[in-house]
Amino acid sequence: MAYVPKRLLLGRCRRCGKPVYKSDEAYYCPRCNIYICPICYAKVRGRCPICLSDLKTL
Repeated sequence: MAYVPKRLLLGRCRRCGKPVYKSDEAYYCPRCNIYICPICYAKVRGRCPICLSDLKTL
């Protein structure tokens, strides 16, 4: 029986609630400690919706 590795869940997108996994493309705000998915990243134009600082890629 083969072991199926589980994906590491980092959290959920602050804006839409989509799960954000370590292997996925996602964005992170170091000041607010939140994650943003790529779709919401485009909608907020690369800025954190809380503190308006630039988001970093994971």
